[in-house]
Amino acid sequence: MINNEIPNILPSEFAELVQYNYANSTTDKHKKNNGQFFTSKLIADFMGNLAKPKSNTISILDPGCGTAILSCALIESLVNKSQVNEIELRLFEIDQDIVNETRKVADFLQKWLAKKGISLRYEIEIDDFVLFNQEAFSKNTLFKTKELEKHDYIISNPPYFKIAKSDIRAQIATELVYGQPNIYSIFMGLSAKLLKPGGEMIFITPRSFAAGNYFTAFRKSFFKDVSISDIHIFESRNKTFKNDNVLQENIITRATKELNSTIKISVSESEKDIDSSHISFFSTDELVDLDSKEKILFIPSNSKEAETITIFGRWKNSLNDYNIQISTGPVVAFRCTHFFVPENKIENKTVPLLWLHNIQEMEFTFPLKKGQKASFIVDSEESKKVLLVNKDYILIRRFSSKDDKSRLVCSPYFASSTQSERIGIENHLNYIYRPNGELSENEIWGISALFSSRLFDTYFRTFNGNTQVGALELKQIKMPPMEKILIIGERIKNSLPLQKGIIDAITNDVLLEKPYVKNRRSANNFARVGIA
Repeated sequence: MINNEIPNILPSEFAELVQYNYANSTTDKHKKNNGQFFTSKLIADFMGNLAKPKSNTISILDPGCGTAILSCALIESLVNKSQVNEIELRLFEIDQDIVNETRKVADFLQKWLAKKGISLRYEIEIDDFVLFNQEAFSKNTLFKTKELEKHDYIISNPPYFKIAKSDIRAQIATELVYGQPNIYSIFMGLSAKLLKPGGEMIFITPRSFAAGNYFTAFRKSFFKDVSISDIHIFESRNKTFKNDNVLQENIITRATKELNSTIKISVSESEKDIDSSHISFFSTDELVDLDSKEKILFIPSNSKEAETITIFGRWKNSLNDYNIQISTGPVVAFRCTHFFVPENKIENKTVPLLWLHNIQEMEFTFPLKKGQKASFIVDSEESKKVLLVNKDYILIRRFSSKDDKSRLVCSPYFASSTQSERIGIENHLNYIYRPNGELSENEIWGISALFSSRLFDTYFRTFNGNTQVGALELKQIKMPPMEKILIIGERIKNSLPLQKGIIDAITNDVLLEKPYVKNRRSANNFARVGIA
């Protein structure tokens, strides 16, 4: 810049330029270690435009700010929408390597606003956002050392990485944490506590917080503090942070301190068509039951998914109501290696060991060799604790691969497949069973068909944004009446061997009494789905 003149570009454009230069000057390893995935200007503008004007004097917080492109886009939007006179901006950035770049952008923003007669006071905290604000959590309020600063707007693309339960940040944020937390959810939960009355937060994050056991504590705290008003979905997994090679299902979420009776959902393939998104509106209680223990957030991306939520909403029973349970295979490979038996050393005291690759859609295959994985495990007093009684089960993969058309890959397993008294089920499989009893043949075929159907897969995708299939999530799925399940099972059993499409034809006929077509996004149909 010459003679204190600033270029004739927007602050967000300047931030993107600085960001681009920084990203090209640092290593992928450094960015990964710091959970850095930089936001493009297109996405920053969209997020900034979600904000609603408030007053002439506003305060903004940007945790994990990077080059502050989100703050720039937010301020540009607010300046265009309303008469803003004074802005207080607090930026958090722990990465010393990028702070100098952040300061360049903040200085540019300050000068740009000054030319418009708007005062900007900014502060860059080179500190850990969670540690700095730990008094926001109820367990730490007795040890207050400073007054918490609260804000009108909080906008962020937080870092994404898992931390150990023993991490000091997880210990501080215990009300948000169960199992191994991801740092982004702690940023979200903490930010919800740092909003002023009437404030709003706008975040871009993975959608994994919407469901799953590990995020139950987070959802309980988050929905107590704020209410979601807007969600934007990117249909492409690999185009949101394409420069950082991220294969993650990300969403943009706007939440407010005020209760929202409706949630607006917009959908685009990627950032390029974000301004021509397909839009729908839902009542809040259609997408999240705030009175439930789990508080799962459903996020339909098309009319078929929205219709499916309505269908499942009519059913009241879970598998547990039918005395049926779901558990995870007890054989954890790295802990049980000493029990594994090579195929050339099979003895009478060995039993089948079932892995993920033994399960295809409605088809169980054993033995089936894959790499160095053992197909058998010792049956002894020591190994008995990880073995199961050999009886009829339904087996579901806990993980789906990119080649699987369905997230739910499921197969019946019948005890007659082997003469062993016990079997081993590896930890990457879930199994469905009746405790202290047996599943009937029609129950096995019926439930297997349901979980293998497009109907169930479509529903599952409305709250599960990754390739993992947890036992808890399956337990929470509402099931049709048992008499319907048994009819499906009988008809599937009488249709063996199964031809392509027969599962969907039978389940749709019994449950819906109409065809259930392949997922298809329709702007007109989707816009009409929602509030009745």
